[in-house]
Amino acid sequence: MDRRQATRLIGGSVAAGTAVLHAPAFAQGRKLTVNVASVYPPDSPTDVALSKLKELAAQRSNGRIEVSIQKSGTMGDERQTFEMLSQGSVEMGAVGVGDISAFFPRYFLSEIPYMFSSQDDFWKFWRGPGRELSAMIEKERAVRTDGVMYRGARYLTSSTAVRSVADVKGLKMRLPPVKAWHKVWESLGALPATIAFGETYMALKTGVVAAQENPPETILAYKFFEAQKFLMQTEHVHGASRLLSSGRWWATLSKDDQALLTKAIEESVELANGMTRDGDAPIVKKLQELGMTLVPVDKNAFRDAVRPAVEAMAKSDFDPGFYEKVRATLR
Repeated sequence: MDRRQATRLIGGSVAAGTAVLHAPAFAQGRKLTVNVASVYPPDSPTDVALSKLKELAAQRSNGRIEVSIQKSGTMGDERQTFEMLSQGSVEMGAVGVGDISAFFPRYFLSEIPYMFSSQDDFWKFWRGPGRELSAMIEKERAVRTDGVMYRGARYLTSSTAVRSVADVKGLKMRLPPVKAWHKVWESLGALPATIAFGETYMALKTGVVAAQENPPETILAYKFFEAQKFLMQTEHVHGASRLLSSGRWWATLSKDDQALLTKAIEESVELANGMTRDGDAPIVKKLQELGMTLVPVDKNAFRDAVRPAVEAMAKSDFDPGFYEKVRATLR
């Protein structure tokens, strides 16, 4: 995979729609602090990328540019981070696609269950229709997409084994407040509940819900394996983490600082994508060593089961033209 294909997905400088936000560039040599609001935990691939960015920025600016990483959502969740970026109150953010589901729901297709069948589909989207989506977000909200990282697939965990679509019926599961995800799991007979991420561990531990879904890196980092016995290899979503920046802030940088940071971001994102290029196998193995039982499932059966719900949403909830463009890209 070419480095630039996996990093800055929209070319050029800040979009025309944000030109009015330009301010005088910082004087050469002025110290620059770049705060990064990250929703990701320590040692995750995204966090490794951010640490590399911090290192490269300091080295190449002789210590003048300091990247300060705020981890694990300490500055806010994905929606709050996006709002801060749009307002220019934080310089950079590392998030998933929660901003798209909240602010651009008609284009929220990249993480609809079983929209993608593989990591190849993931990159077909982000190198194609995803570029258009990123450009639209930059134009409308002055938030730049500086890099996309493959985060891995999402797995279902549960206190009981889920071996088939039929086993999902009546399953009380935690989901984030993503309307499309609720619709898809409800179509399988699940009983989803919106529970804040920070309350998920205790909700599983106390039996408020019996299941949840997340990438293996999250299941490991937040110790969900302590509350869940079974790890279902549903791989229903191939997820992205995205490195974003505020267009308002970026416009204040000198051309030299923009070039320095762009190069450092490219190399950092490439590092993270190298870590996940072979998928989730190492983390899944670790979860098994910690006591979880891996349960294979018939993914084609799950894909067929959710298709009617997805097609119904395509007509009522999504942008029809964008949906067809994505489907054509994945063929």
